[in-house]
Order: sequence, then structure tokens, then C-alpha cells
Amino acid sequence: MTAHHSIFIHPGVPGESLTADVATAFGTRLVPVARYQVIASLRDFGGDRERERASAEPIFNRLAELRRYWLALVFDLQAVIATAAPPKRETFPPPPSGVMDEL
Repeated sequence: MTAHHSIFIHPGVPGESLTADVATAFGTRLVPVARYQVIASLRDFGGDRERERASAEPIFNRLAELRRYWLALVFDLQAVIATAAPPKRETFPPPPSGVMDEL
């Protein structure tokens, strides 16, 4: 597994402000990542990507079966593997109000 850096942030302000500030810090829009309130990362500490995906897919599927959430299963923030949405909804959730206007 490659090394990586993490930034842990606890917003003392509304989440929309944090999203806008992070986008500004990165110098780009955060689409569609800005639309999700929770990101759960699964990592195989042995570096076995197939085992990692084999663990992630059933979790994604169980959440998708609930038909309550917008979901995106993504590999390495580069490839969307699968998406799910609540019934009669668009594939991706709407952007948080005001966030995209600020960018």
C-alpha cells in the first residue's frame, strides 16, 4: 500500500462553509465529492486490492438495497465502480445549497 497524507477536520462552522473552504484550498471544485456528507474508506493493510474491493462491494450493496441513500463506490478517487440513488431520484445528490455558487 502506498503512503498517504490525511487531513482531519472538525468544522466549527456549518458543513457548507467547510466544503467551500476545502474547495478553495484545493483550488478546484469538489464535484461530486462535495455532494456527499460521509465518506467511508476501506483499505486492506496488506495492499491486496482485490480483497479490498471484495470487502467494499458487499457493504455498498447492502446500503444500496436500503434505497435511502445516494452512493458512489469509487476506486482511488479515479474510477466510479457503481452508483445508487433513492427511488425516482437522480444518480447524484443535489449540490449543497450555496456551496457551488461560492466557487
